Amino acid sequence: MKKEPQPDLVILPRPEFEDLLEQAACRGARKALHEVGLNDEGAAADVRDLRDLLSAVRTAKTEALRALVRWLTVGVLLLIMAGIAAKSGFYFTTK
Repeated sequence: MKKEPQPDLVILPRPEFEDLLEQAACRGARKALHEVGLNDEGAAADVRDLRDLLSAVRTAKTEALRALVRWLTVGVLLLIMAGIAAKSGFYFTTK
């Protein structure tokens, strides 16, 4: 009679399993930080600086969009006012 091969099973008590998972997660996190160059003491400051830079870029983008909308609105209003003035008989002349 041929025995069926048993699957490789590892049985651990829950606390040991959770400790093993935590160690693996910490090791993986350290490895990931090392791969992106954030494994030194200045890494936290670098991440804060990057977040500040990203926030500044977002703010600049928002303000640029607001300025563009403001200029377009002023331009359209000036064209409307010039059209009204021209229709009412007021003509612009240059000397």
